[in-house]
Amino acid sequence: MAKVILSAKSGSDWTENELHAFNIRVASVGTAQFFGNTILPPAAISPAILNNAQMPPGPISKEDRLFFEYLTDAERASSEESAVDDFAAHILRTLDYDNQDRRIRTRKEIPFIMSGCRVNAKTDVCVMDRADYLLLVQEDKVSGFVSVPIPILE
Repeated sequence: MAKVILSAKSGSDWTENELHAFNIRVASVGTAQFFGNTILPPAAISPAILNNAQMPPGPISKEDRLFFEYLTDAERASSEESAVDDFAAHILRTLDYDNQDRRIRTRKEIPFIMSGCRVNAKTDVCVMDRADYLLLVQEDKVSGFVSVPIPILE
């Protein structure tokens, strides 16, 4: 088997070869397996969001209005990555991922070593506490889909 020469490059430029070389596998798993629990607490989500695919008529809360506006922007702005990032960050805030010990950041640079070179990865959205990155969200730049947030495992 030929030896693959690895070089530091943007994740947007990665192919299946880089994923294989760095031993990265993407797997679809069910909710219970992902969270390690079959019984999850109910999400504190507004009925306006849970019961409507589009903004309902009439008055709604500011948070619900923002949800539907970010959703509409993300659906329409196929070439505008920031709209998708704004929507993902808003969902994380709505689900209270930014509690007293955590904050949500967009475009946060994470320095690390890749193939012997010091590089910076720029996340689309991340949840972090004072010391660690707890959750990363990365949009697939080719298809425009947002990956399920990936918890950083120790």
